[in-house]
Amino acid sequence: MQEELIAKRYVQSLMAILDEASLDNTAELFTVLATAFSDSKFLQVMRSNDITVSSKTNLVLGMVESAKSIEINNLIKLLGENGRLSLIPAISKDLKRQIASKKRVYNGRIYSISEIKQDSIDAIANDLGNKMGAKISLQFVPSSSDG
Repeated sequence: MQEELIAKRYVQSLMAILDEASLDNTAELFTVLATAFSDSKFLQVMRSNDITVSSKTNLVLGMVESAKSIEINNLIKLLGENGRLSLIPAISKDLKRQIASKKRVYNGRIYSISEIKQDSIDAIANDLGNKMGAKISLQFVPSSSDG
């Protein structure tokens, strides 16, 4: 919970300084970085006390080098200096959520025991979207419990 609150502050700063296209690119970049944190070898490097913080920061900076973004580089350096590189997955998650909220585009799932036709799912998504003034896409997920 504490990590999410700290990550939210970084995301608010990104939302304030980046335009819409840059936010989308940043979200994609952070999604890739967050994926790296699910790799056991990468996590081992990031958690190691034998590797300096500057080396860890440089590793992550190397991963985002192709973006050529001063803002992203500065954020990564700031996270490294404060020992918060582990917040990258939380930042990624919250950034995607904030962008979706700003654009009013949402994805959802319908869980049900019985199969639901795609036409029905699309109709539900359109009705919800019209009522909420948003674009909603829904996906059917088979479940052992109905509801």
